[in-house]
Amino acid sequence: MLKLVYLTPGTSPVALELQGRGEAVKPSITLCTYNTDSVEECVCADVADAILRIDPKKNNWIDINGLGDVESVKALGAHFALGPLVVEDILTSQRPKMESLDNGIFLITSMAYSPKDQEGVVEVEQLSLFFTKNTIITFQQNDKRDSFHGVRRRLHLPESLVRKYGADFLTYALLDTVIDHYFPVLEMIGDETGVIEEALVESPSREILKDLFYYKRVLLEMRRGAWPQREVFSHLMHEDNGLVTETTRVFLRDCYEHITQIIDIIENYRDLTSGLMDVYHSSLSYRTNEIMRVLTLFATIFMPLTFLVGVYGMNFHGGPFNMPELEWRYGYPACWLVMISISVSMFLYFRSKKWL
Repeated sequence: MLKLVYLTPGTSPVALELQGRGEAVKPSITLCTYNTDSVEECVCADVADAILRIDPKKNNWIDINGLGDVESVKALGAHFALGPLVVEDILTSQRPKMESLDNGIFLITSMAYSPKDQEGVVEVEQLSLFFTKNTIITFQQNDKRDSFHGVRRRLHLPESLVRKYGADFLTYALLDTVIDHYFPVLEMIGDETGVIEEALVESPSREILKDLFYYKRVLLEMRRGAWPQREVFSHLMHEDNGLVTETTRVFLRDCYEHITQIIDIIENYRDLTSGLMDVYHSSLSYRTNEIMRVLTLFATIFMPLTFLVGVYGMNFHGGPFNMPELEWRYGYPACWLVMISISVSMFLYFRSKKWL
């Protein structure tokens, strides 16, 4: 799930005293400089090194992987005149949004991710992006994985459309990658809810209920990220500052349709998980009724037996109102025979009525 990162209450946004970030880790900074004819990729020592390597005649993509070092983000923001509030948005947990700045467009998106080494676990990561006419800067929150390795691979293909068009098309490719990560996560949730549904019908338990609540929370978190992202794509398609070309708008429209599809799937799964709660309660009620029915039937069978045992347990003999069966040689086996006959007869009767 998404880990909240926020400012210390009462501090100035410029101070950027953050809570919830944990130990500061130096980010990995990668610079890709490309055009139609060539692409160069290098790992930079720091932000200053990345800025120095920018080629104004080509498209440049600076990727900051990990936001543990606040000073690096502040230095990059100062160079591109992002402003302290934009830097704050990059470093803290924010709702997906788009802002048109004087020198470019700033975006915040949310990506759902399922680690391969942790089956059934879903993580939500915030991704920030700023692009100008020929420069793109991405800020990945998680420093332990690279969400854009597929885009890097496409950049090295000579026939790739990413190399053919400008920075706005690379922005589309990155946003499309963010959206594509939702589909395998939703597929996994669909499979898991199917398993949970079968388990709830056969043998409901607290462990299964715990898994169900987990996926309800995951879907809620994904919904919080997906709905605002649709607004982001809508605003980006209709942006008129000249940074988004008509060619890229066509592809952004495809992203808009995909995020709409994702929202529909999320809503369907949320309805399904809510319905599974009803299945859980119905299964518990059914199992309780089955247990009570069996216990009631067995209690009914033993009622006449208890009566017979109680009567003959009084042991009255002697006098005019005695129990002659007590003196009978075959009284004990006869009593057993009667009780067994009553039990078998009642059992067969209950079976014929399909009560057992």
